[in-house]
Amino acid sequence: MTTVYSASALKPWQNWVAGSLQSANENWIPLCTHSSFYSEIERRRRAEDAYKAALTELKKKPHYGGPDYEEGPNSLINEEEFFDAVEAALDKHDQIEEQSQAERSRASRQIFLPPDTHSSISTQKYLTKPHSHTSSLSSIDLISASDDVHRFSAQVEEMVQSHMTYSLQDVGGDANWQLVVEEGDMKVYRREVEENGIVLDPLKATHAVRGVTGHEVCHYFWDTAFRNDWETTVESFQVVETLSDKAVIIHQTHKRVWPASQRDVLYVSVIRKILSTNENDPDTWLVCNFSVDHDSYPPSARCIRAKINVAMICQTLISPPEGDKEITRDNILCKITYVANVNPGGWAPASVLRAVAKREYPKFLKRFTSYVQEKTSDEAILF
Repeated sequence: MTTVYSASALKPWQNWVAGSLQSANENWIPLCTHSSFYSEIERRRRAEDAYKAALTELKKKPHYGGPDYEEGPNSLINEEEFFDAVEAALDKHDQIEEQSQAERSRASRQIFLPPDTHSSISTQKYLTKPHSHTSSLSSIDLISASDDVHRFSAQVEEMVQSHMTYSLQDVGGDANWQLVVEEGDMKVYRREVEENGIVLDPLKATHAVRGVTGHEVCHYFWDTAFRNDWETTVESFQVVETLSDKAVIIHQTHKRVWPASQRDVLYVSVIRKILSTNENDPDTWLVCNFSVDHDSYPPSARCIRAKINVAMICQTLISPPEGDKEITRDNILCKITYVANVNPGGWAPASVLRAVAKREYPKFLKRFTSYVQEKTSDEAILF
């Protein structure tokens, strides 16, 4: 049986359905509006994440440049990061120095090199004493121990004798010495030594430079008037005390290479000529630098005071000119032995110190000897 409702009876239900539909329509979000809403939420989330990340990075940077991320007993920077930072700083320093050198070279004369510059030493015969035709050449003053007396004289004599006895010995066949660099006539050896975690590796380099004498090489190495011309690692230096005409005390502050701490040295520097006791051997010119203490320059908190014992030892060999011709720079060659014993102090990683030494010592020796060649190329020979 079918029930039939009158229109008046259905009216309330129709009104309720119509009202419900109207209410629902008012609360619905169209599809396009819904998509934009969630896109806006996503954009805000990403912006907040980026802000938080930037804020975190800004908070990190002051600490990374602070004492916890520098050389020290509790440094948070690991060995690899330490090496990368030092290498980057040295690369930047080299770039600046190359630009400066290029500017100086453009303003200076060209360096004259003999035609046989790149030939092997063994292809020429050299004498250990000057040729007999030397009357027109510059004379030299004998620098003996009696001419150089001061309060460090005993230490100087001990150091000089030690270098003349041991530093000139050939280490090529010694298993304790490693050949770490070989470039042309230059060889650099290292003997690995550590004491209480500090690298004390003795270093020895041999080189042969044409066109200069041992006296000239040692003169430019010792005389502080030329120090800034070739020394690129020094920030400043002062002659603390003049002990004699051939001996001074120098305080030297080296440029800092972050994250390593800055270092300074205080040392006696003496130049000496050693006469050969055998007429078949050459005379020797030597510069010896070794650390001392001085009341006027105590160690400071700003720098780590390194200890050094360094020697530049040079001998001049002469290739006899033809006939009665005078000796020219084409006929001379300087054999160089450079030894360095350095206690850097501090807490720099051993691997970093060794890598830096392997990189920097050969560069120093090439840079310095090239400088001496340039300075003397047009000058009278100083035997």
